[in-house]
Amino acid sequence: MLIAAFKWLGIHLIVISSLIAVCALLVWLFQGRQDALALVESAVLRMKGPWVWTFGYGLAYFVMDRGPVLANSLNGILVSNEATAKAVTRIDRSTRHRNAYRYTVPITSLGVFLTYVYGIPSRGLAFLLLFLGVCAIYYIAAFLLCHLIEVIRSFHLLFETMDDVDFKRVYSPLHLENLTSYLAITTILGLISIYAGFRGTVTAGFEFQRELWRVFLVTPLVLFVPGTLFYDYYPRYVLRKILQHKVFRVMERLAATNTSDTLDARSLLLDLRETSASNSQILPFVDYKSLPSYLIAILFVISLAYNNDPVVNSFVHYLSNLGSK
Repeated sequence: MLIAAFKWLGIHLIVISSLIAVCALLVWLFQGRQDALALVESAVLRMKGPWVWTFGYGLAYFVMDRGPVLANSLNGILVSNEATAKAVTRIDRSTRHRNAYRYTVPITSLGVFLTYVYGIPSRGLAFLLLFLGVCAIYYIAAFLLCHLIEVIRSFHLLFETMDDVDFKRVYSPLHLENLTSYLAITTILGLISIYAGFRGTVTAGFEFQRELWRVFLVTPLVLFVPGTLFYDYYPRYVLRKILQHKVFRVMERLAATNTSDTLDARSLLLDLRETSASNSQILPFVDYKSLPSYLIAILFVISLAYNNDPVVNSFVHYLSNLGSK
């Protein structure tokens, strides 16, 4: 799973770098050397294009490639029924672009509008290429948001039909490992992508038509951070709830079992042992016990970014001064 993630990131680093080089060459041919150098400076140094586009598109292709594995893993650990079939189908559909239009159309339209009012510091062909590049990030972010939300909705469907959902008596632990690994990898890459997008817009050197629009640079944080964090937590939470529900049912059956029926009692005890083993593999991203340390870690990371990244520091000061006016 991790190798596949690095593969797609590496491929897109090469592709994005090549695209920037080709775009710079086209601008050189049609507008001259100075505009071509300005394009490279804006795309690479200011907008952090190789970083932003590599993580965004690399993660999107990883989802398209390995997302069906999440659906298959879920199908491999749960007993097949109508609820699990709907959940698996929804997850699988969310890995294809054509099914994400409810998210990609409005969010990309928002991106087109914001990019226009921000004011890209270029002209002619360079302006058009940079404009398309920024809007492409909104599109791919919308596609990824669609996947995150559909995964959450799929597990919520399982949560609502918990009485009808059960773990298979025999399944490969690899299915659970693939499921939790996929959630962890996509969450980490998603958070890096969000920070890269935010950092790239802050340093892009936009020529804002009105100072009001500068505040909207926080859009990537507002739109995508909460969903990304909840996306890694909620599926684990639902699976643990299903396991706990199974434990209660087994204990009820065990209490009702005749003490002379040793075979049935032994079978129920084996069920409890298997459930306990499964439960240990689905530790939630955060629970009430780990929440304090998790919040401290987030505050620590924010503090590091604030103190060591002058751009973030400057933007936070700008927002603080704006609020005090």
